[in-house]
Amino acid sequence: MLEILSKVGIWAVVGIAAYVAYRWLSSSRESKLTDYERELKDVLTSDQYKVKGRFEE
Repeated sequence: MLEILSKVGIWAVVGIAAYVAYRWLSSSRESKLTDYERELKDVLTSDQYKVKGRFEE
């Protein structure tokens, strides 16, 4: 029983470490955007520049 709990604990720690590493790597990739890429992303996702369609109010 103790063996199973220790293995589950180890896998839980490994899973948490993998999640933290993934979040760290994805956030560092986001911060490496150039000014042009950041501005382009802002324009593409902003409601200010949204074009209204035929069926929108």
